[in-house]
Amino acid sequence: MNYLIFTRSSANMAASWLTKRWCSTAAAVTSKGTRWQRLINSRAGVWCRSLLGDYKEACREVVSGARDRPLKASVYLGLLGGMYAGYYTNPDDSSFETCLLETSNRLALLSPWIRSGTSDGHVQNLVKLRNECRLRYASLGFASLTYYTDYDPVSSLYEAQCSAISVPWAELPKRVLDVGFAGRWWVLDRKMKDYDINEEEYRHLSPSLVATVPPSPQITERNEKLHQDSWKAVVMEDESSVSDSVQTKVETSGDAKQMSSTV
Repeated sequence: MNYLIFTRSSANMAASWLTKRWCSTAAAVTSKGTRWQRLINSRAGVWCRSLLGDYKEACREVVSGARDRPLKASVYLGLLGGMYAGYYTNPDDSSFETCLLETSNRLALLSPWIRSGTSDGHVQNLVKLRNECRLRYASLGFASLTYYTDYDPVSSLYEAQCSAISVPWAELPKRVLDVGFAGRWWVLDRKMKDYDINEEEYRHLSPSLVATVPPSPQITERNEKLHQDSWKAVVMEDESSVSDSVQTKVETSGDAKQMSSTV
């Protein structure tokens, strides 16, 4: 009898312990919340929240600083905008080759007697380096450089493959051929200025004769009028009318002389 009472009490205690354990587990699961809440309360969530808080505070300081110093903020904003515009319009190596071929074709359409020696020499040098695969391109983010090397990179020569005798970077400024910025290659554009004028023809002239001044609008209008008049048909007058007009002029001049002598 006592054994049965002890066994029954032990079973009741075990059942109560299981009930308490189940209730505590359910409460713990309920306290954790949903999956989104568990993700927010995790280590990664806490780190992301702290990072966003730091960025929020930094942006708030930037806005307050811009209000306190508008001129400085405008300068910084202009520099950032200029760097972005330079990066967006930075030309690449394909654009340089396209400009080189276009300028070479423009020079080829001109006679050697009238093309500029400076433009022709510069373009011919670039074309020669391009055909030898010695042109190189380097991007600086907002600007680009085109320079030349001594050998083709696929050459099997010892001088071309040995890194111990390669050209140092300190000589790069001497090897730069063009600078690309804002969508243009500035050296090539400057060399192609007045490419259809041969400077050798005017080498012996004085600077005052070499310098040309653009005509005024009045002179341009007068030249256009003369050009238009040159296309008009020539009107021939009758010989009798021409002789009568000449005789009238002679008589008028004779009467004028007689009156002057009388006076």
